[in-house]
Amino acid sequence: MKYGLPEWWGAGLATALLLMLVYWQDLAQRHPQLSRLERIQSLGTLRVGVPVDLGIDHAAFQDLHHSMLREFANRLDVNLELVEGDSQTALLDMLTHDEVDIVVPGQPLPNRLPGHLRQAPTYADSQTHVACGAHVVPPADVFARTDLRQLWISDGDGYTERLAEAGLKRVRLAQVSSLGSVALLEQVAGGEVPCTLAERHQIERARQRMPMLKVGASVGPPGGIGWVLRKMRDDSLSQQVDRFMLKARSSGLLAQLRLQERGLRKRFDVVDLRGFQLAMATKLPLYEDYFRRAGASHGIDWRLLAALGYQESRWNPRAISPQGARGLMMLMAPTARQVGISNRLDPHQSITASARYLARLRDDFGDAVPEPDRTWLAVAAYNLGPNKLARARQSVRASGGNPDRWVEVRQALPAYLGRGTGAWEPVFHVEGVRRYFALLSLGRAEAALAVSRVSRPAVDASAAGGSRSGQGRIRRRSGTG
Repeated sequence: MKYGLPEWWGAGLATALLLMLVYWQDLAQRHPQLSRLERIQSLGTLRVGVPVDLGIDHAAFQDLHHSMLREFANRLDVNLELVEGDSQTALLDMLTHDEVDIVVPGQPLPNRLPGHLRQAPTYADSQTHVACGAHVVPPADVFARTDLRQLWISDGDGYTERLAEAGLKRVRLAQVSSLGSVALLEQVAGGEVPCTLAERHQIERARQRMPMLKVGASVGPPGGIGWVLRKMRDDSLSQQVDRFMLKARSSGLLAQLRLQERGLRKRFDVVDLRGFQLAMATKLPLYEDYFRRAGASHGIDWRLLAALGYQESRWNPRAISPQGARGLMMLMAPTARQVGISNRLDPHQSITASARYLARLRDDFGDAVPEPDRTWLAVAAYNLGPNKLARARQSVRASGGNPDRWVEVRQALPAYLGRGTGAWEPVFHVEGVRRYFALLSLGRAEAALAVSRVSRPAVDASAAGGSRSGQGRIRRRSGTG
């Protein structure tokens, strides 16, 4: 007796397989697989790897790179998910492992890009410079054997390879570090490393938080920065990026965003540093005791109060604004009555009342809003008024954002206040306070030295201009608006 499957069973299986092959093409046409671009749009999120930003608040400045990303995301009708990488190698590794869809490299890429990656057309010029600490004289000849000893270079940002390709072979004699340029800039600012190499725009952004950094000589030829994508058989995303870059140039969008960046840079970076240096030496000693006592009474760092006072009036006790604010802390009359003072032009009363008012604004947010966001929101309310800030926060909540984060509220403020010149005022006000607070936190002598270094003009473009050195990636989300 033989055991096995009947002959009709094998014939039925063959028929079923034949029918599947016949109808497979029809099924594929009816239910086509989504392209990479379509998947991004269906998910509603574009993941982008970006360099760690050392500026006070990347969202407040909105450099060309972030502006281009927002424009592209707007055209796709998706949100941005920004994933920070601490070096070019880390960013390209994220792209290789499909953790992000696009990478914005912080530096120009070496000529020999890995075969599985491609660079879209460049849209921004970039120049490498030496960056040194406050007590280090930038080397006159970067590639002299003696000067190379004080130069630390990030291997992860491709400088040794790119500069060697440009003919600067002696760059390999410098100290090579596994840290990214961002971490090295922090070490330079902290005095742990004498000098490093970084792009000019990176150094300028870092100086917002670490004004003791000095810009030295340019190194190597200028380069260009363009987005990086993976080479894939499905090139729908790459084609969309290429079309966007071409359109951005031909329509004038790129020129417009460059002009916008220059205007914001001029307004955001130039903060009367020479005047601040002089005021620290001549005015601050007159009021420092008032700041200290008021801060201690209300649980506020006195240097924050002093920074707020300088932002408001340049420590002028008789200052008057067109809107009616008066005194060193520029209090409005209703606010002065609310906190119980009779003479806004008296610096002691003004500082005491300001500390009381700022503490009240901060406490109104409650413990649910963590620091430092609670403090920066309070500073914004001090400038804008608590009611307007509350409505701006409501708009953030309505759009699905987090109204307890200053970064997200900051993004909503210009749109909420309109497109006039005053729309950015609360943003610049808060970021100015943050910068002066950072300078005052250095101590008077160190701050004076840092300010003198920053405000001293650079020789020219081709000659000698708190550490968070931990590595890792910081994931953050931002809307496309």
